[in-house]
Amino acid sequence: MLIQTLAVFIVLGVIVVIHEFGHFISARSIGIAVKEFAIGLGPALYQKRGKETLFSVRCIPFGGYCLFDPEQEGVDHRGRPLSLLERGALSKMYISLAGPIMNFALAALLFTLLFSWIGMTAGYAPLIGEVASASPAEAAGLLPGDLILAIEGEAIPYWHDLSRVLREKAGEGPLVFEILRNEARLALPVSPGYDQEGGRYVIGVVLDASRPIAERVSPVEAVASGLRQTFAMVGFLLEALVQMATGQISASENLSGPLGLARTIGEAAASGLRDTLLLTAFLSVNLGIMNLLPIPALDGGKIIVGIVELVRRKRLKTEVEGWINAAGFALLIILFVVLTFKDIMQFFTGP
Repeated sequence: MLIQTLAVFIVLGVIVVIHEFGHFISARSIGIAVKEFAIGLGPALYQKRGKETLFSVRCIPFGGYCLFDPEQEGVDHRGRPLSLLERGALSKMYISLAGPIMNFALAALLFTLLFSWIGMTAGYAPLIGEVASASPAEAAGLLPGDLILAIEGEAIPYWHDLSRVLREKAGEGPLVFEILRNEARLALPVSPGYDQEGGRYVIGVVLDASRPIAERVSPVEAVASGLRQTFAMVGFLLEALVQMATGQISASENLSGPLGLARTIGEAAASGLRDTLLLTAFLSVNLGIMNLLPIPALDGGKIIVGIVELVRRKRLKTEVEGWINAAGFALLIILFVVLTFKDIMQFFTGP
């Protein structure tokens, strides 16, 4: 339980701090002052004053923030205003984009580490989980827990090889299955049956997915695969958002609140490091996408404000922008409360 709890704080803390670090580093790269960059929330445990920024570690190990001072005065060595409010729309949009981009970069890095260091699931061991009643497998004496080693002398390293070999070899009588059962090797003749509906030969067994097979790749291949996986996940989440917006899938069933999210992270932590890193990458991409939504107070809303300012060639009044952000925060708080209530109800009633 302790490990799962720590995982919740670490996973959510990392993806939020990385997001805020994107805002921080982009602001500093164009000479905008940052009042404070904090890791965690609540009272400060440790603080160090930089040249223009207060760096803090706070007592609640959950997230962090990048704080700009609206009353900041002065200019940098190039004569640029230190205050974010005094900068143009492009500078504000650049800083808003940097947070989500850092989330995507974190996901790509995690996928790269998974591909090169831990290895990603390339398939599953051909381990039988269930044997259908009155099936060719049952007639041949195959049992749950049997590991298929070879068919007609051809090695079967992965479960998906079973379908291929049946397609290539079935139809000319029984096939000899070499299996491992309780450390004993057995040879059993199995006569596959033809599934008219599926148009293929089957023996009536179901995979036991408890033994995934991981494969590692070279660092160069891992980087390419990590980027492809990140882009694929971005596309998947965007498609899901479109489907929720158009009613093709239920938003209430596919959105989770903080309690549901904590439970998911805890379950991933219990499954091992691979699942935890995969979920962290997924949540990092998710945070980046959600922050790009055109909702006031989110990065996407700030980008929309920047576009409006570019079109108008005039800054919005500070009061107007403040009201817009306040409305966005109110919407987010309402959504937070609704999703939390949904999580609590699911805890008592089940999914």
